[in-house]
Amino acid sequence: MFARTMTQTPDAILNELAVWLKATIVAEVYARVTHIPMLAHYTNLDAFKSILRSRELWFSLIRDSTDTSEATEGSKIVAAALAEHGPEIFTNYATFDVPRQFEARRHMLETETHVFSLCEHGSDQRTDRLVMWQEYGRRGNGLCLILRKQTMLGQTAKGLFPVHWCPIEYEDAATLGARVRHRLQQVQDAIDATPMAETLPGHALGMMVAGCVVQLILGHKNVAYEHEKEVRFVRSGLLQELVPPEGAGYRTVTVDGQERSKFILPLRKYPEFSIDASLPALLDHIIIGPSVEQEQMFQEVRAILDANDLTQVGVHRSEIPYRAVR
Repeated sequence: MFARTMTQTPDAILNELAVWLKATIVAEVYARVTHIPMLAHYTNLDAFKSILRSRELWFSLIRDSTDTSEATEGSKIVAAALAEHGPEIFTNYATFDVPRQFEARRHMLETETHVFSLCEHGSDQRTDRLVMWQEYGRRGNGLCLILRKQTMLGQTAKGLFPVHWCPIEYEDAATLGARVRHRLQQVQDAIDATPMAETLPGHALGMMVAGCVVQLILGHKNVAYEHEKEVRFVRSGLLQELVPPEGAGYRTVTVDGQERSKFILPLRKYPEFSIDASLPALLDHIIIGPSVEQEQMFQEVRAILDANDLTQVGVHRSEIPYRAVR
């Protein structure tokens, strides 16, 4: 698989390992989302107007989102699985110093990782979810923005786009632990296939191991939330280069009187990645929630789209029966 030479430097060997593992992980992630026809973002009218004005998506720090518990729970499960399976798979695991390396990355998950969550959606207008309206769509008084999966999937970018797919696996501790073991075996397979990889210092291999299980934490959620069918987009120094593309970057905003860090992703064409993430390319149609104001909202949204040169975007009424909140 790799050109065999006895003059490789440690950095070159690590690079070979990293390239092989990244390609393997990216391929797994893309395979996991092939069955998803589209993506849905449940929101309110004001937030939608803000997206139209700015032509941006704002990613929130995971510690500021409602999903902090999932990151915490996943970290604990992965840490325990590393302790169990690491010595089983790597003969010199004790020299890797994985607990310290993993702890540093676990801290970065909550302090430096930004996420934007979406929901799996079918290919028609009848797969909006009542539970999602209740939790994120203003109890049916909001909107469901249906996005074209392929626009944001960016398979042509091969994992180089400034945000990464992170499909959510709803699983118990045993299932996540098994996936950790599988990932560790992938690292060992890469070491076996890379000339002179066994000569690398333990701490370098430990960094590789800790880095390769981070995506498993970000992709974990408790089985109790399976109804959300969530897919996350993630921006993190753990996964991408720190320098974002033109127009993208970090911004501090005030939300409910508190300063919050956001990662800003412009909705534009990205020729450098062969991706068109502009709003006309991204937005397929909009579903109006099942509320007593549905008809009024329908007319308003249609007018807003037409005024923003989005006449091709369809507007549909949710077919879920309206139920008054008591």
